[in-house]
Amino acid sequence: MRFRSTEAIREGSLQIFDRTFQITEVLRVLAGVVAFLGVLGALLSIELERTRELAILRALGLTPRELITTLLAQTGLLGVAAGLAAAPIGVVLAALLVHVINRRSFGWSMQLSLTPGPLLVGFLLAISAALLAGIYPAWRTIRAGLATALREE
Repeated sequence: MRFRSTEAIREGSLQIFDRTFQITEVLRVLAGVVAFLGVLGALLSIELERTRELAILRALGLTPRELITTLLAQTGLLGVAAGLAAAPIGVVLAALLVHVINRRSFGWSMQLSLTPGPLLVGFLLAISAALLAGIYPAWRTIRAGLATALREE
């Protein structure tokens, strides 16, 4: 029969717990990549839908730089809206995880601690991801042929 000290059991438990949260980190990165690709796809779709409108703006004298600035400002505002919507949804999901899911799944709970740091990081991440996803559609818009874009419906 083997005996282990309380400290050895505690260390082993913490290692297992840490490995569990490594999986959570990988899932978080994967969710971020999928969200980024979703925003990129949506922005490309919007660009396709607005091709004629954007070509008219160019024909009226909007320079490529002004068009890119306008498109990135619109994309940034979409990121702001996403960041503002994500904060309360994230807090509700965290409370649900801490107070309901952990208690039902593991039989324990922990104190929910809300700090502004992670919420601010999430907000800035939403804006940054939207702006990064908006660069390629904006670039495609200014590279499109003006005459062709005006003819298309």
